[in-house]
Amino acid sequence: MTHIEPEDHVPEVREPAGYRHPDADIARELRERLADDVGLDSRGIEVEVKNGEVTLSGPVRHCADMKRAEAHACAIQGVVLVRNGLQPQEPEPAPKPEQPDGAASKMGKPGYER
Repeated sequence: MTHIEPEDHVPEVREPAGYRHPDADIARELRERLADDVGLDSRGIEVEVKNGEVTLSGPVRHCADMKRAEAHACAIQGVVLVRNGLQPQEPEPAPKPEQPDGAASKMGKPGYER
């Protein structure tokens, strides 16, 4: 006889057909997640939920905060669409130019091709 761990029998959550999460519950959970994210300054983020569609608006520090807030919204049960209207206040840093790999580039010498 094999012993089955309790975590092997975690029931899957399934709502009845046609069940929709209340908009107020979605908004409350999203606001809590945004507030709990220590790397995200969510003070300027406004959350609106209508028929499971989340609209985010307001100022954020930078594009990374926009993406984090959107990811939180997408992860909530009952959300069917996320509209991200957040406005970054700081421009995203320009990407650094790529340098070829190899000893020559690491030593500050010109690269060469064979």
